[in-house]
Amino acid sequence: MTTFEINVTNDSFKFNAAHFVAFSGFRERLHGHNYRLSVRLLGSRKIGHDGYVVDFGDVKRVVKQVCKDLNEHFICPMLSDVISIEFEKNDMNGKNLNLKCEDGASFSFPKEDVAMLPIVHSTAEELAIYLWGRILGELDAQFLRQRGVHTMEVTCAEAIGQEALFRMEIPDDKDGNSITGCSDVRSYVNKRETVPSPCLDQGSESNQITPDCNVISNNKRNLECKMECCNCSKDFSKKMQALVDALNTGNLRHEKEISLTDVSNVFKSMES
Repeated sequence: MTTFEINVTNDSFKFNAAHFVAFSGFRERLHGHNYRLSVRLLGSRKIGHDGYVVDFGDVKRVVKQVCKDLNEHFICPMLSDVISIEFEKNDMNGKNLNLKCEDGASFSFPKEDVAMLPIVHSTAEELAIYLWGRILGELDAQFLRQRGVHTMEVTCAEAIGQEALFRMEIPDDKDGNSITGCSDVRSYVNKRETVPSPCLDQGSESNQITPDCNVISNNKRNLECKMECCNCSKDFSKKMQALVDALNTGNLRHEKEISLTDVSNVFKSMES
């Protein structure tokens, strides 16, 4: 079926911001990204009498302003369940925003330097949801619907090759409540305990509350993961040493290329 759509991206669709992701048992170090946005609007089988799905200029105007509002700010997830957020008590004007994290780390930022967003975590995924709602609100859902646009997607990239995309049908919104509901970040966050990621990098720069593995809150799982990694590492080291010894003693034939079978035989000899 024939349909029309437009993709809008521009060098000005970018903002620089600081953040850190925090959830139960984990906190990243404070760092920053050069974020980039793009917007895609999916229309119907017909375009407007003016020849447009939507004027590129209308989309560019909105996205540029959104980026400007976030540029050179700290992204603060106001709905976080592991960060205590409050204005400085001794500051009558509330000029500083204080954050205290689960691991005891604390931060203080000038209020003017903080983008206080209705998100739970400052991830690219949740930013994409927030930005979808913000951009749609500025473009006007009813206006887009009248022009035959039924779906909008927003892509938020924090680096080359690292981007999150949020796509949703545009609600038939007359009072604005539908947009608010669609872009409610909390409704998309799974309330179940996060599945631990594989314990592949013990030397991560992230500040992990659990020192041995990047896991969430299960102490038994932490211990099992630690032992598993240690055993795996020791076993691999033994096998590599066996391979080195075999090469040095001439047990592997040098007159031809070493095959996978040769290497496998060395490993098998270690297991026997």
